[in-house]
This record gives sequence, C-alpha cells and structure tokens, in this order.
Amino acid sequence: GINLTHPHRDNSDAAAWGWDPADTKPPIGFVGGAYSTIVLTNWFALQPELLFSMQGIKWAYSEPNYEDHLIFKLNYIQLPVLLKFYIPMVGNVKPTIFAGPYAAYNISSKYEIWVEEFGSTTVDIEGDIDEDWTWDGIPIETRKFDYGAVFGIGVDFIVFGDKQLTVDARFSLGLANFFKTEPAEEPAIKNATISAMVGFGF
Repeated sequence: GINLTHPHRDNSDAAAWGWDPADTKPPIGFVGGAYSTIVLTNWFALQPELLFSMQGIKWAYSEPNYEDHLIFKLNYIQLPVLLKFYIPMVGNVKPTIFAGPYAAYNISSKYEIWVEEFGSTTVDIEGDIDEDWTWDGIPIETRKFDYGAVFGIGVDFIVFGDKQLTVDARFSLGLANFFKTEPAEEPAIKNATISAMVGFGF
C-alpha cells in the first residue's frame, strides 16, 4: 500500500524550527508486509500485522524562481494488533471496521535538502539525521521506538473459493515524539499517517 504522512505538532514547536506549518507537505511512502486474521466469532477477529512503513516529514518553501525543500525520511518496522469487527452482509463481501495499538522500531532516519533556482538545482544534499543533522548547533537524533493507535475501515472479498482479497483505509496516530534532542529544545513532532492498503489472504 501507500502512506501519506503529515506529522502533528504544536505550532510553537514548528516556529522554533523556523518553518511555518503551512509549508509542511505530506510525503508519500510505501507500506507493506504480512498479516494473520484470527477469526474469533462471526462478528470479530484479531489481526496482528508486521509491516515495513516509510514515513517522514517534508517542508517546502517557494517564491518566484526559487524552491527550498527539506525532507526527513523515517523507515519503521511496525507491529499493529487490530481488533476487526465485521458488518453483517449477505454474500462474499464483508465490510469491516477496525482499531488497535501499534508499536514500531525505527530502522533508518535520512534527510534530503534540495534547492532549485531559476529552474535548475543548485543544492542537493543527503545524509543520516542521527549522524550529522544539527539545529542551531544542537545535534538532532530520532527516537528508535514509536507507538500509537490505528483506526480504519475496509472490505474483505471472498474470491477463488476460500481466498480473501482485502482493501482498507486506515489512520495511524503516533503518540511518541520522533525527535530526541536536549530536553529543553525537544520539538513535539509525532507521526500521523493515512494509508491505503490491499492484501491477499490464503
């Protein structure tokens, strides 16, 4: 599936970074992995998942003949555990609603900066946030662990006899700040991701 990430934070924290919240753009990333649906009754099931999830944050500033972009790319191994409720329907179509907690581990944290002036790129820099990113002279690090809640809706289609094609849309709300800096300077920026996913069960 795909992720559309738009981290949530206090405006005061964004101002401290020198970026207007209106300049924040949602980067698009990949999400995929494996799941198991453990049917408990005709009404609901437990669905643990193991996912690779590309998230992050993107700031963009533009004016005539000038564009400035800063992108943080955060990749996670994510473990949601969802309680899935089935809406009764006749036939091979099963609408669902689901919710549950997730835990995640950050496996990489990269940044990219590029500046375009008069139609050509003048600056293009990439690197590791934890190794060489600083803000106002303070080294910036990302937290390894994230956690939060997942909410969503979906539809299960029974196909090829007893196989299952699943389509869902979900919202993941992170509860942990993904930056780790000096306590007095820590910006409260947390993951918030909308995902569209397609799965196949057998």
